[in-house]
Order: sequence, then C-alpha cells, then structure tokens
Amino acid sequence: MVAGNIANGQFFTAGTCTTPVGEILAQKKDTTRSRGMADNYHTWDPGTTLLVKFLPGGSKTLRNKVMLNAKEWEKYANVHFRFLPDDASYTQIRIKLGQGKGHNSAVGTEANFRSQNEATVNFDTLFFADAKYYSDKLKKEGAEPPFTLTDLVNEMAADPNHWDNRELRRVVVHEFGHCLGLLHEQSYPDAVKWKRTDSIYDYYRQTQKWNRQQVDMNVFNTASRFYTNGTRYDPRSIMHYSINPWETVDGYSVKENFDLSVGDKTLIAALYPKGRVTALKIVPKVDVTDFNKLDVSFDENKTGLVIKPSFSMKTNSKVGEVYFVARLIDEKGSFIKTSSQYFNWGGTAAVYQKINLLPNSKLNYNKEKDNLELVFPIDMFPELYGQKVRVAFAVYLDDVVNKEMDKLMYFSTTNTLSLPRKGL
Repeated sequence: MVAGNIANGQFFTAGTCTTPVGEILAQKKDTTRSRGMADNYHTWDPGTTLLVKFLPGGSKTLRNKVMLNAKEWEKYANVHFRFLPDDASYTQIRIKLGQGKGHNSAVGTEANFRSQNEATVNFDTLFFADAKYYSDKLKKEGAEPPFTLTDLVNEMAADPNHWDNRELRRVVVHEFGHCLGLLHEQSYPDAVKWKRTDSIYDYYRQTQKWNRQQVDMNVFNTASRFYTNGTRYDPRSIMHYSINPWETVDGYSVKENFDLSVGDKTLIAALYPKGRVTALKIVPKVDVTDFNKLDVSFDENKTGLVIKPSFSMKTNSKVGEVYFVARLIDEKGSFIKTSSQYFNWGGTAAVYQKINLLPNSKLNYNKEKDNLELVFPIDMFPELYGQKVRVAFAVYLDDVVNKEMDKLMYFSTTNTLSLPRKGL
C-alpha cells in the first residue's frame, strides 16, 4: 500500500494513489485468463487519440520520463497519447507535476468533468525522488540521519533530476491505467479481507493524511462484480495497491507491482482491441463534451429556477435510459433533502427529465438554439425562499439490461445563488 526506499537507515515513504474507486459525486492476478477491474461506462472509444498536455511545472527530463512510461499502454491497447505543447487550448488529459496533491487521476472519460485549466492527473514529484542518492549526498555533506522531508526537498531544489526510475514507472503506468478507465484491483469483490480497525485508519491518517471517509473510499470499498468483466482477481496487476500482512485478518499481503501483468495486458486489449472501433464487451454509454455553460435564473412567471445547461452529447450503439438531473446544494455543501413525492431524486430536492436517445447519435443542447430546460418550482419548497444555494447538474444512465443503474456520466455545479424572498 505504501512503498519506500531504504537509504542509510532513512525511510522515505512513497505516495499512494488517491484515485477514487467509485463514481465521483459532489461534495465529490495472474494467468492468461485473469484480468483486472475496469469502469466500462467511462472508457474511451477504441482507436481514440487522446490529447495530453502538462500544466506549468516539471523539468523536461521528468516530463520525458512520464511520457515514455505512459505510452507503455499503447503496446497492448488500441489507443494513443498525443502530447501537445503547454499552451494547447483543448486536451482530454492534463498532467500536473508538483508536490502536495498526491498521485491520482480521473477515471477514463470522467476527465470530461473537469475544466480545461484543471489537472486530470496529479503526480507528487517528491515521491519520485531517488532517496538513496539524496541521503548519500546529505551524508557526504556532513549531515547525520535521520533526515527529514525538508532535507530532501532542499536537496532536490539544489540538485534536481535524480529520480527513482522504477518507482516513477510504477506510478505513471498505474495512473495512466486510470486514465483509460481501469479501477483499483484491490476493490475486486471479496478479494481482500481487511482489518477495519482504528490502527488501520491511524496508519493512513499518519502516512497519507486521509480521514476515515477517504480510507473507506481508497482502501475498503469494493466495486460491483460487474466491473470484473467476468475475470478473476489479479494480485500482480499494476492497478493493485501493496498490502502489509498486518492490514488483513488472515495475514494476506501483496508487494508493489512495477510492471503490467498478463492480466493487465489482456484486459486493456479487450477494452481497446486492435483493429476494432468497439470494445469486446459493449455497454451503453453517453459522452458529454463541450460543457461550457450552466445558466440558472429565477423566473417569476414560473415561480422557480430555470436551469439551462449547454453541452454536446454522443451515444454509442447500445443506449440505456438517460436522465438529466438538477439538484440543489445548501450553503454547507450538502444536497438539500426532501421527503416530497415530487421533485425528488434519491431523497434530495431535484428536477429531472428522462431522455430517449437514438443509438450512435450526436446531439447539442442549448447551443444553436434553446432545446433543454429544467424548471425547479420554489413554491414546492417554501423554506428555500431567501436562501443561498448552488445547482448541481448531472447526467445519469440506467443500463437496464446489465442491471447497472444510476451511472454518473457527467457532473457540474454553479456558483452560489441567492434565491429571492417570497413576494419579491
């Protein structure tokens, strides 16, 4: 789960991937037949060329290493990464090299949820440092261990570009697996019998600065069996965390994996088969792009909020039921709850519209003309008059055939709005 380099008695812990294994919401194993876990609803189309750029930061040397390792997936998947200059106006993937944000990535097309000035992949470069090199250098300079992270940071600033290439490769390949829609392998159903004790929560609080909710999400949560794609558990997957024996009830452990397993190669080849434009296992999907506006205004005649999102959407050959949903968020950042029979989405105040879409279609909403409007009547919720709220817009898909419901395909929120007082 957490790896490190031993250097002259000094232990520098390495960063753990903090990519969520489940759907993002607002707040927000090894034989030739074995494969890993993948979010089939957020994979890109096979044959896609993904546009990638770096956000400001990171040396040319480090950037080249990231690009080289990311392209490892191209050997087995019908997908390509095209790295563009930093000033490119549009990319699907944006990489931030720096310190403090950990290692994490949007899962597949969830990258479309993020604005063009926001990273979709973070790499904490502190944990790519060659700890042995810097520890030896500090020792030669007369310093005595134990050394602190501040010592390491200062040495890196004075003498940059000494990287632990093996660790860097492991992390970059892992995170770009998420970019292609892969999930954490330890989330395979019933694969790991974790100890859910305070000592585990304390361990991740101390080493990763995670609260209990983050530990549950990143360590304990189990994905639906659907996401196994009918495969077996793969402890050698590059997408698997390392596990210490003391973290499990039966002493089970997994070492760090530094290379793609046979299962990784098999799975990614099934999701992105060479010479095909569709995956071997097709599920209904909608891709939301060019989401450039979420207009919300109060209409006195309709005594409610008029919500007009602007975006484009593409469907594939197997479309399920699609819902456009607008929910209200209070000043504390929580969805406003309701017991009302109407304007209710999962117990929260909302307005929604079901859309029947044709397969293999491309649609524009509120682009050339107004053709999508959701109206939330405040008179149904008089306690909201005079309150400050935000509106969250989401696109959900119900895959009835596969019994996978409420798949979040897109999510966006407005800034805070002040609702009028009743009678004004």
